[in-house]
Amino acid sequence: MNIIIPPKRRDGRSSFVQLVGYVSVRDDISLKDEIKEDPRFKRPARARGKVFERLVEYMNRTENLAESQLISVDARGESRVSVDGVVSQHNLLSFESAASEMSGVSKQNDRIKDPVYHFILSWQEDENPTDDQIFKAARYALRRMDMQLHQYMASIHRDTDNVHVHVVANRVNPLTFKAVSVHGDADKMQRICRELELKFNFKVDNGSWVRDADNQIVRAKRGYKKAPRGAATLEHFGDRESLYTYAVTHCRKDINAMFRDKSATWERMHAVFDRAGLKLERRGEGMIVRDRFNPGQTPIKASRLHTSMTLSRIVPKVGDFVPSPLNDADVHDKHVHAAYNDQLHMRDQGARQARRIARAEARQQLKDDYQAYRKSWVKPDLRMAARFREIADSFRAQKLRIRHGEGDPHMRKLMYNVVEFEREKAMAGLRIQLKAEREQLREEGKARPMSYRVWTEQEALKGSQAAVSQLRGWAYREGRKNRYPTRTEDVIHCGPADDTPLLKADGFTVRLHRDGAAVYSRQGRDSIIDRGDSIEVYQPYDGRAVNTLTAVNMMQWKSGELGKFDGNGLFVATAVGAVAEHNLYQERQISVTDTYQRGDVEKEMGNIQSRKASNAYYEDLAQARYEQRLRDEHRYREEEEHKPTNRGTFKP
Repeated sequence: MNIIIPPKRRDGRSSFVQLVGYVSVRDDISLKDEIKEDPRFKRPARARGKVFERLVEYMNRTENLAESQLISVDARGESRVSVDGVVSQHNLLSFESAASEMSGVSKQNDRIKDPVYHFILSWQEDENPTDDQIFKAARYALRRMDMQLHQYMASIHRDTDNVHVHVVANRVNPLTFKAVSVHGDADKMQRICRELELKFNFKVDNGSWVRDADNQIVRAKRGYKKAPRGAATLEHFGDRESLYTYAVTHCRKDINAMFRDKSATWERMHAVFDRAGLKLERRGEGMIVRDRFNPGQTPIKASRLHTSMTLSRIVPKVGDFVPSPLNDADVHDKHVHAAYNDQLHMRDQGARQARRIARAEARQQLKDDYQAYRKSWVKPDLRMAARFREIADSFRAQKLRIRHGEGDPHMRKLMYNVVEFEREKAMAGLRIQLKAEREQLREEGKARPMSYRVWTEQEALKGSQAAVSQLRGWAYREGRKNRYPTRTEDVIHCGPADDTPLLKADGFTVRLHRDGAAVYSRQGRDSIIDRGDSIEVYQPYDGRAVNTLTAVNMMQWKSGELGKFDGNGLFVATAVGAVAEHNLYQERQISVTDTYQRGDVEKEMGNIQSRKASNAYYEDLAQARYEQRLRDEHRYREEEEHKPTNRGTFKP
């Protein structure tokens, strides 16, 4: 079994907002939602009570909290209920009042900003623990985290590949109102998982704690060091490849082979870094790896790249440090096979270099276009001050006319009061009207400029390939690939970063989802989903396999770096035949990279050509026979016309 602890928000808000949002990109907006031309969207309330309520609704997969069915109540007063098929256990007064109870207790401690502690215990795919085992495991974990008396709720989810339980506990003690510290909880929870595996005989999983030969729980030996925090932040939030990841990709394998074979020398190590456009230097008591072509780029410690890359380990084996004999200019001209580019995206590592650079430039241009939109955006002017001034001037003019036209002071004062009442009435009416106008602007999305995400979605609808690529990049960063598994086994695999704009296909309508997936529908049913690096085909044999043929035609707009068919044998055969037919008669070729499937395409192309030649032979033969038949018929008619007849004569 394993533990999952969703990350907390950095803005100090309740971590429940992060929990509810982990199935979406932004607050409760699912990646599978279709993008509309209307950029408006409503964000859910962030109030603490509302957050608790939304969490309970999510954990139990229903919005009707009144339909809970009580299963049992144990001696400790803990209740087990079922809501829409989801079994939950809690130690609160009732399931319906869970949100308000947790919220009420958390408000007793004003110093804590994140009162909610949430973790997930997950079992392996082939494990199916009982409800009792799962809830006992959840209670054990809470007790080990010093939360045995705290309010909690645990809900079992069995509708995924891995059985898992969501456990939500209030960090605020309901008796003392003190908050429990959860510092270092990830490491502690890993040890708890090993203890639970021993206790319930669950399958052993990987983690920072392991079981040794004597079944004792010990800390796992660390391998390579983790990526520096700055590199991890850049890759997670900016989708940019860090210098650390670049060095690991291009150098670690060769360096590790040297240490394994005991053939490491300073010259060989420098050669590995030179080929990647990097330089190994000594700094202080250690070594660093820096980018030769960008001195301002923050270097990385050599020990981050490999644990043996320290002077204390290398010097006794290969001697004192010897700097690289090549300067940066020589390396640039003669020895570099690759170079680090901080503009390239993390998710495009498998793509060809030219395509990676083109995509990075398009993404940067997209950001520049958004900044231009922000600078040119002008807030709608409601002329509030001018409209208030117009009303004031109008009633001031009425008072002036009364002053000059009414001589009786008592009547003049009475008329002043009437005018002042009407002025206040008009002012109040204008304030109500302005409030309605501001609300309308907010409803229409015109009260403030669109955010970068909303603006990108609208640009994607207009056909911007860079915008579609950005949507897919966000979906990749959020790790939604496993969250929304494909519903079909018939898939066309394409190369990394194979982004295409929305295409027009006869008989198909296209929708764009927030994860960048282009959904092509035919006759009201989803038929093809283009995710960039893959094309999913549904109902591949409907209408003489029109869905399969259309999906294959979409491949011609990809890079051709990767082209492979997976799925049912008939689907693969149909797709191979479509590629062969296309490549014979179309100028833009479709590339199939799988060796066996490429051979099938070439074989099918030969069959088509032979059938075409055979058909041409029989067509020529039929045409010759038809022409011969016409000639014979013409000659027969001529002979009949010139043949003498005995009509009208009689023989004796």
